Amino acid sequence: MTKDTVMEKACGLSFLSAPLCFLSFCFLDFSFRYFYRFLGVTALFSWKPALFTAGWALLLTGLTALLPRLARRIAMLALIAFYSVLVLVHAAMYNIFGNLFTLADTNFAGDGARFFSWSYLNFRKALLLCVLFSILLMAAAAFLAPEKAPTKKQRLIRKGSAAGAALLALVPLFLLHASFRTEAQEGDQMWWGNTYDPNSETEIYLEFTNANSSVMLTGLYQYTFRNFLVSYGIGESHPGAKELDEYYASRVVSGENGMTGACQGKNLIMIMLESVDTWLCREEYMPNLCALQKRSMDFVHHYTPLYLSAGTFNTEVITLTGLAPASAGLSSRAYSTNSFPLSLPSLFKDAGYSVNSFHSAYPAIYSRGSVHENLGFQAYHSFEEMGMDDYMLDSQMIRGYGQMVADAPFYSFIITYSGHGPYTPELENIAAPHYEQAKEAVAKSGVTGSEANMEEYTRAVAHAMETDEFIGELVEKLEADGRMEDTVLAVYADHYGKYMTDSGFLAQLKGVGEGNPAELYRTPFFLYIPGQEPRKVEKYTSSIDIVPTLANLFGLEADRRYYVGDDIFGELGGCVILPNYAWYDGETYYWEGYQGEVTPEMAQRNADFRQRLNASWDALKSDYFATLNK
Repeated sequence: MTKDTVMEKACGLSFLSAPLCFLSFCFLDFSFRYFYRFLGVTALFSWKPALFTAGWALLLTGLTALLPRLARRIAMLALIAFYSVLVLVHAAMYNIFGNLFTLADTNFAGDGARFFSWSYLNFRKALLLCVLFSILLMAAAAFLAPEKAPTKKQRLIRKGSAAGAALLALVPLFLLHASFRTEAQEGDQMWWGNTYDPNSETEIYLEFTNANSSVMLTGLYQYTFRNFLVSYGIGESHPGAKELDEYYASRVVSGENGMTGACQGKNLIMIMLESVDTWLCREEYMPNLCALQKRSMDFVHHYTPLYLSAGTFNTEVITLTGLAPASAGLSSRAYSTNSFPLSLPSLFKDAGYSVNSFHSAYPAIYSRGSVHENLGFQAYHSFEEMGMDDYMLDSQMIRGYGQMVADAPFYSFIITYSGHGPYTPELENIAAPHYEQAKEAVAKSGVTGSEANMEEYTRAVAHAMETDEFIGELVEKLEADGRMEDTVLAVYADHYGKYMTDSGFLAQLKGVGEGNPAELYRTPFFLYIPGQEPRKVEKYTSSIDIVPTLANLFGLEADRRYYVGDDIFGELGGCVILPNYAWYDGETYYWEGYQGEVTPEMAQRNADFRQRLNASWDALKSDYFATLNK
């Protein structure tokens, strides 16, 4: 068959171009939702995501059909390539974090890309085949794109049909979008409503804070469009200062207790451990950390929720400000420009302390240099200021010891580094000094798994050993200088060990069952307080409780109603607020798929936790604290 014959046959099949284009978009969306059909509360064959997808597929098909032949081909292939890559990004994000991608994640990308590893791209082959098939369908549609119509009338009919299809597509998109808004208004569902039903599709759509549920509800294309608007605050509003004033005035928090002012006048060193999870806190792996833990108040039911995919920055914001970071409608720049008069560094500086932060990364990473200064620190000290040769080795941070304890009273905030993943030869400089010791310790641990998992596990242990070396040297110097008796040490993890590529193996290490995924967020936290008897604290706590607890312990002048959490030693609290308005109190795990009876007490908790998070996000988005009179 000659080339001319092929072209003639192709021209005869040009009428298939638009249907194939439409089918390509539809197939990509359906196959994507099929592989993640277990997420959210919307059924795979629900008419709502199907209508959203059909509308977008028709809209995109109609718009491309308006273009000249070459431009149309380019647009078709560019669009399917963009959404195919987006599907793979969703898959990669879910593999690592258990959450699908949101554009707000790009606001906090920070140094995450610097630790990229191919091991994180463990895609299902069937998903890859479906993505490839969608691309092939679109390639066929592009190849069959009809030439310019021979007559003016035919060109007008073709363009009119394409424009009509695009306009027709807007009808279901607009009506379905409007229906969610109308249902909310008719049900009097306000942003700070008194009830919250995580299974309500209306509330999922309105708030759009749960990427997993939102994708399943809206489909790939509507999700991407609305996610762009919500992530960058376009067309969205939030309660103003008056509403926030009223909410905070009504909030009840714990009052004074036996621990109020117990640490007043003492120094404070906060150490946020990079990726040191519960399964790494073993004496054979981290003897120095465990020895300090035994001398401390150990919060055995402590959890670190991740409201951002940037896990370190997430917990950094929480444990310095007492606020939950906003995942949408707020860029990282806000933390460099907003006012934070109630942050820990601001409060300690007001109390006459010298306040400094220490982390080996460059100050440009996550904009930490400007963020920390804006939060109230006098200076951010990177590896250069600490005299480190290799910024990845925590043991070298001890070279900055003199700066950490320079002027008493002092508050020093330290973020370790070596626990970071991936746990592969890509970070051999961290693992190599401890690898043989780690291999020997792991062999005696009783932990079992595949060869690949055990190699990754061993390297994770080696990374933790590097961090433990710094902890040991810090304690040794504090004791030698006589500083341990007037210095409080708050030690906690930034997030669970999310860099293990096999999520099933990680669940095995942490003992996470299918019925209670909240356990994934359980992480170490302990307080060494001179003069206080070591003990295990059974109360359920989370990272949002750290700031109000320290404010109370040190007798700092702060109205604790403005924090999301509560004083751990107070009479209230005892419940962990997790992402997407989930919560856990040791007995009940309430989440988006909760099917049990909702008691009045549970409903009240739902409303309280929802209001706390919303108020924090709205305060951040509106820079509410800029006008706050402390």
